[in-house]
Amino acid sequence: MDTIVAFGVRPEDLPAALTELAAGHPKRFATARAAGSVQHVGMFAHGLTNSVACSEWAPGASERDVLEAGKKAFPGWPDTVLAQVPQLPYEYPTCGIWKVPDRAAGQRVATVSSVPSLVISGTFDAKTGVSWAKGVIRDQSGSTAVQVPGIGHWVVPQSSCAQRVLASFLARPTAPDTTCVDGLRPQPFTIIPK
Repeated sequence: MDTIVAFGVRPEDLPAALTELAAGHPKRFATARAAGSVQHVGMFAHGLTNSVACSEWAPGASERDVLEAGKKAFPGWPDTVLAQVPQLPYEYPTCGIWKVPDRAAGQRVATVSSVPSLVISGTFDAKTGVSWAKGVIRDQSGSTAVQVPGIGHWVVPQSSCAQRVLASFLARPTAPDTTCVDGLRPQPFTIIPK
């Protein structure tokens, strides 16, 4: 699951990658995982990520809560799999070392604002789905929400349309140009015949 969500098998190639994996050929997943393991200096802020995760996310649910939610969602899967926090499988041990203040309660308070904001979601984002964006903009009267079809997590780097929307938002926060999204469609899925 972590590889599907985080490590770059393109959404349109996922059916083919799963078919190949089931047949004992993990090349697409291995290639995506290997590319995701390269750490480019300045590209990822581990300190910031751990500070947010350990102060805002991990305190909101115990390790037992994670296991129970996993059992409910995927009955029959082994506890060793279900006990892992999706996308953050080592977060509880990391947070035990990181030791930042618990800010979970404050993080869960809705932000009410009329300040212009832009929320861009990919319709195939398995980490922070479109439903999260709807929750974010609910109390932000000055917000613009954009859904980019067929894109997973990290929408702006993957979509030239999202880049144009962002640039127009920075130029005109109260009236960004979102028209490029209207004609977008997800790429067809790559299907491998059986």
